[in-house]
Amino acid sequence: MPHTLVTGPVSEPVDLADAKLHLRVDSIDEDVLIDGYITAARLSIEAYAGLALLDQTWDVVLDTWPGPVIDFNMGPVTSILSVAVDGKVLSPDTYNLAPGLNARLVRTDGASWPRPKSLAAGIVVRFSCGFGATGSDVPRDVRHALLMTVAHWYENRELVPGTGDQLTPPVRRLLAPYRKLRL
Repeated sequence: MPHTLVTGPVSEPVDLADAKLHLRVDSIDEDVLIDGYITAARLSIEAYAGLALLDQTWDVVLDTWPGPVIDFNMGPVTSILSVAVDGKVLSPDTYNLAPGLNARLVRTDGASWPRPKSLAAGIVVRFSCGFGATGSDVPRDVRHALLMTVAHWYENRELVPGTGDQLTPPVRRLLAPYRKLRL
């Protein structure tokens, strides 16, 4: 179930000043580097945990319906903007969203989902997700995991040999309650 970013967040959950305070950095010499770490840490955390930290719009593209219910691989999903089959938008009265971290899209009228005529990418579900518009909307433990990741990368500028993982075990433990398990 491939996801495509339509509209990304307009800011980061942690600003440069907060990151520099956490790092105890006073100079402006490495501001660009730290800004890059903030964005990279957000993207790594979102990919690892199946989260959208700040408000974003995504498309999920399907060849066929996975069943009567669509489970999203990321969250928290806040709203469904449209469901289209072969370019034709379905009425919002025909489906319902159970929002949140484990969001589900369910057909409400008892009918089956319409079959796409196209065998490839005939179904597009556009949805909004994220904890909110600003960093203060993101749970504090997730923001702290982001700051810990930035600090780790700032202190260890190379990948630790033999690990292959950019997120430390303490960061993964902080993210565990939010992580979407993929089977």
